[in-house]
Amino acid sequence: MKKILLLISFVFFLQSNQAQTGWQAVSSFGANPGNLNMYSYVPVGISGSAPLVVVMHGCTQNATTVATQSGWNTLADKHKFYVMYPEQNSANNSSTCFNWFVNGDINRNQGEAGSIKHMVDYMKLHYNIDTTQIFATGLSAGACMTNVMLACYPDVFKAGAIMAGAPYKAGANALYGYTTTIAPQTWGDSVKTGYPSYTGAYPKVAVFQGSADPVVNPTNETEIMKQWTNIHGADQTADATVTSFNSNPYVTKNTYNDNNGNEVVETYTLTGMGHAIALDTGSCYQQCGKTGTYALEVYFSSTFWAANFFNILNNNAVSINGLQVVSVNQTSVTYSVTNTSNTTYTWTVPAGASIVSGQGTNQITVNFGTISGNVTVTETSSTCKIGPFNLFVNVGGTTGISQISNLTSQIFIYPNPGKGIINIQSQTTPQEIKIINLLGEVLYSKQPNSKETKINTSDYLPGIYLIYLQEEGKATAIRKIIVE
Repeated sequence: MKKILLLISFVFFLQSNQAQTGWQAVSSFGANPGNLNMYSYVPVGISGSAPLVVVMHGCTQNATTVATQSGWNTLADKHKFYVMYPEQNSANNSSTCFNWFVNGDINRNQGEAGSIKHMVDYMKLHYNIDTTQIFATGLSAGACMTNVMLACYPDVFKAGAIMAGAPYKAGANALYGYTTTIAPQTWGDSVKTGYPSYTGAYPKVAVFQGSADPVVNPTNETEIMKQWTNIHGADQTADATVTSFNSNPYVTKNTYNDNNGNEVVETYTLTGMGHAIALDTGSCYQQCGKTGTYALEVYFSSTFWAANFFNILNNNAVSINGLQVVSVNQTSVTYSVTNTSNTTYTWTVPAGASIVSGQGTNQITVNFGTISGNVTVTETSSTCKIGPFNLFVNVGGTTGISQISNLTSQIFIYPNPGKGIINIQSQTTPQEIKIINLLGEVLYSKQPNSKETKINTSDYLPGIYLIYLQEEGKATAIRKIIVE
């Protein structure tokens, strides 16, 4: 009878805990070798399996400060994901900095890193966390601790966003910004010491850095890029550069892809900004946060763009209407969105395609070439800007698309004839993707960290190949492709 009562009590505890919403202090989350505090935020109306974002504060801050200033809770309310806030104790560090420079706190299952991992385990136990969608971010010392968590727990975190931080194992103390230039391989080797036996996929990383930061030397942005491009087997030359990103003349975005064309590192350089979280305050789709000592209004929300990088935004604010499959060189194809008065619409189309008419309006006419890609639109009004929003268009007719529907989510395969690239897009992240030749030899094998995977087939000999896909704990599927 006692066992039955205990079981009922435990079930009631789980159910009552799950019912709690809003800001919560968690007094007991399990082992706490780093002597940290824990807070969580659960948005009202969240249902089903949802992502988790771990947010870490900077020096002299606490969990409440970074939650208020960054705006992560606001985004969680809008897009329905969980947020967790580790908090430093002044007994550990008089400036309440996370001890990202202390050996006993930056190794797997030890000290502060171990405490944060147990907090994640608590969230997974008590809430319906999508374990393939766990992310880390932070400012300053919290950014450095983000790198610690990504290096020590690449099996837990899918991606991270570094706001004015330093590479993993960079610092001897917390009072100086790391400035030494180190070879990418050396930085990459440092990451591998975080979990030496790990052989799986590593998290992708976004870096946000002010060019006038007086606390963290801006060269850290380059060093972090070198560290994580190396760990992904990518080079240190940007594959794409966007100046005046999102129409902000002070923001430059660089993108770095791995050898298969998958984006693995992004950097955002904010010209003239000091040591802070970059904000675009307000109530529009791309706005959140509140200004403070280390949170500056620069009309660019690093929180929003980090969430966009994590791919956890509910991008249903705009739905693009139009064909998703067109033939090579097809002309006069229209795409449209619902019109809002006093709004300008900025469209982009795949390489080789052209916008014949309608740029600036809610409907365009497109002439396509030979290359598949995204039709993209951004809405700008006098008060708000939303987007970009994408619709992937396959160029090449219905023979170029495979819809694998015996998985729980639909997965589409789009060969890109002009590039030798295969695009695989799904509603959830596949557990594994393989390409096998007819002799049974595995030519490509990867555990993706994104819902979209690009595979370079330009080096494959002409012939028939099989694409094998598997979702975690669910069905598998195989589809044939032909390389000409």
